[in-house]
Amino acid sequence: MINKLKSELWENKSILILGFGREGKSALKFLESQFPDAVFAIADKIESIELQKDSNYKLHLGKDYLDAIKLYDIVIKSPGIKLPDLSENEKNKIIAPTDIFLCLFRDQTIGITGTKGKSTTSSLIYFLLKALGKKSILLGNIGLPALDYADQIDENTIVVYELSAHQLEFVHYSPHTSLLLNVFPEHLDYFENFEKYRLAKYNIFKFQKRGDVALCAQSGLECGYCSDPKPIDMELNSLIQSPYNLSELEKNTQLKGTHNLNNIVAALRVIKSVGLNVNDAISHLSQFEPLPHRLEFVGEFDGVRFYNDSIATIPEATVQALETLSDVDIIILGGFDRGLDYSVLTNYLVDSKVKQIFFLGKAGERMFNTLKAKTNKKLHLSQNLDEVFSQLRSLTELKACLLSPAASSYDQFKNFEHRGDYFKLLAQRFHKE
Repeated sequence: MINKLKSELWENKSILILGFGREGKSALKFLESQFPDAVFAIADKIESIELQKDSNYKLHLGKDYLDAIKLYDIVIKSPGIKLPDLSENEKNKIIAPTDIFLCLFRDQTIGITGTKGKSTTSSLIYFLLKALGKKSILLGNIGLPALDYADQIDENTIVVYELSAHQLEFVHYSPHTSLLLNVFPEHLDYFENFEKYRLAKYNIFKFQKRGDVALCAQSGLECGYCSDPKPIDMELNSLIQSPYNLSELEKNTQLKGTHNLNNIVAALRVIKSVGLNVNDAISHLSQFEPLPHRLEFVGEFDGVRFYNDSIATIPEATVQALETLSDVDIIILGGFDRGLDYSVLTNYLVDSKVKQIFFLGKAGERMFNTLKAKTNKKLHLSQNLDEVFSQLRSLTELKACLLSPAASSYDQFKNFEHRGDYFKLLAQRFHKE
């Protein structure tokens, strides 16, 4: 392992860990184990960090931490750190922790990315591999920094690697098997425009070699790396060896909605690409439990069914949720505004069965202002989820309430999980007046 890294990381060069969160700490720990004599530096926007007493790192902390980039030969950049304008020479210094991992393990890695569905699809692929007797490990954006698990991987391990656009932005390797589920406008507060975001996603294919596998599940992308996919029913027919159809497939899974059928078929394409029997994989589908915060049925409380779809941070995902749950009459939208185009959602809501719409945050204000001129539905601007539930208690004829915000959570919550967990807590305490 170390010999391969020596040639790639230019031994004896100065190395800066840019960002000292989970990925940065993971990269430092791994590189120190491989290069015990190297000198490392750490740069982070926070003013202080906790280190071991005998640590001897050069620290660049506080608001000017990005200035340290010019001082080092190699910069290991954590995902999500927005860089200033850099010269080409400075850009060439930037390496993602993902790149280090793929340098070592790309030949046995299945990479999965997409704006939506990547956690579910990655988890499903991992589940099916294990069910079919393959040694496998699930890493990456799912919450497990890949380099932390490098010592658990041998030549027989299949790595299932969930990859975000942030993780793919500065890579020079692509996985042997790469799956792109979809690309919709997202993270535009970081990437500035859809084109830059889209190109970061396409890096999952960009550095593949002859004989690698490139799979796409969204037609019309024209990324130039893989053929245009067929409709999912045709994809399924090309995979199976017995007469399953999409409706039969849906009966064999707890995952609901057309978008999830697309994720399942994409996962089955991966299973076939590694030489496993797709029909055997389908036989295990019913045992896979959906991940939380994804069209999660919270329960029925005081006669109202509550659904948690906090993962829905783009308008397309919210439309999919409403298509899947046909009886929703109350929806909670909004949050942190990243400048997304909400027309696809607001136009859908005008003719939907939804009767009451609650809006949160700046994104909610923008949707509210668009919708109020288009519909006579009951629209409510609310400060927070507590206020929403206070208003819900006074309403009558409630059937089903869906949290599917179509916006990021970062204005009021740490992440979408935090938002979803708080919604579930409020739902479990719900009672009418």
